[in-house]
Amino acid sequence: MISRRQLLQLLPAGAAALTATTAMGKPDAGVLRARLREARSRPVLDRKPLTTPIIIERIDMLRRDGQYFVRATCTEGVSGWALCNPQRMPSAFAILPRRVAPFLIGKDARNLDTLVDGVFLHKSNYKWQGLAFWITVARTELAILDLIGQRSGLPVHALLGGKVRDSVGVYYANGDREHSAEWVVDRLKASVAESGARAVKFKLGARMRTTAKSTARDFELVPMVRKAFGDDMTIYADANGSYDVTTAVRVGRLMQEHDYGFFEEPVPFDYLEETREVADALSIPIAGGEQESSQWRFEWMIANRAVQIAQPDLIYFGGLLRSKRVAAMASEAGIDVVPHISPQGLGALYMTHFACTIPNTTDFQEYKGDPDDVPYEIAGTGERFRAVDGRLTVPDAPGFGVRFDPDYLRRLELVTA
Repeated sequence: MISRRQLLQLLPAGAAALTATTAMGKPDAGVLRARLREARSRPVLDRKPLTTPIIIERIDMLRRDGQYFVRATCTEGVSGWALCNPQRMPSAFAILPRRVAPFLIGKDARNLDTLVDGVFLHKSNYKWQGLAFWITVARTELAILDLIGQRSGLPVHALLGGKVRDSVGVYYANGDREHSAEWVVDRLKASVAESGARAVKFKLGARMRTTAKSTARDFELVPMVRKAFGDDMTIYADANGSYDVTTAVRVGRLMQEHDYGFFEEPVPFDYLEETREVADALSIPIAGGEQESSQWRFEWMIANRAVQIAQPDLIYFGGLLRSKRVAAMASEAGIDVVPHISPQGLGALYMTHFACTIPNTTDFQEYKGDPDDVPYEIAGTGERFRAVDGRLTVPDAPGFGVRFDPDYLRRLELVTA
């Protein structure tokens, strides 16, 4: 079995920051942290093609039939749209008109890099840090990015530095914890057959806890999935913080035995030291960061090698620009980023625009099909956004490349706090 030290020696040569040492021959954490901070300070939005101001005049939230949208409109009357996750926004929507939109109105959208930082400090918004605040910032950022794209005629991926790949491979994720191991395998097989995915992920534990039943199921499921799909399938598993360190290491060693690709959130997400303990004990890459809302804690996780796969959630973490900063830090440290994304609210579409622009990612990104009950099509195709032969093609139309049914949009109701 490869040791932790040997694993670090296999890191890409570009991870020069990790080689900085003190006079005693130990890694110089201060040098590394400085390099990570410099990496995340670089602007993300490419302003070069944006030659004239794009002044934000309105930011509105609209809804119908349980679906929520954010619309950003500039003074020239051009609008950008973002579909929200209907499971999250009904509990958080009042934050947008009260704490997010007032700061952005009248600002130049070309300054989006500084605006996503400014809204955090505006009127003590930092005291609201967490999922409820950042998902409203993220959906507003998505609408503004779509606005910039519509106004400039550019796809969002071009605004984020340009794509390094034309399509994105997917892993099909199954979120079930209630059914038997056999049921999960059958469901994964059906999802793979439908999408063509060449990688899968399933759940372990009982979500932030374990039971005797869940642990027995876990030890049955890990080898069963490998046997069902054979050696050519890439397999991941996600514990959602269910284990203590001892149990996580036991499960992780079983996953290593069956050649799993990564082990996600083995211990509670905010147990950073314990996450590092698990990472130190195993050779399988540890993935984490889904629940994280702090750039500083991501810096700690990356600098201290608590994770080998950084997973900012593109919405929970506050949007694509902040997530690109995590990708920049991870690249400096020689590790990959595989963003977390919920399927609803066009998660796969937004993920694809993000993932196609970062070189330090894996072959597979999270995918759970096309669950949004909203009429739309990808511009120029007449089709919805779905994986074909295990891949998602990156849209090249302006903005995010999505066209919502105009008749559907006209019947949206304006939401006020």
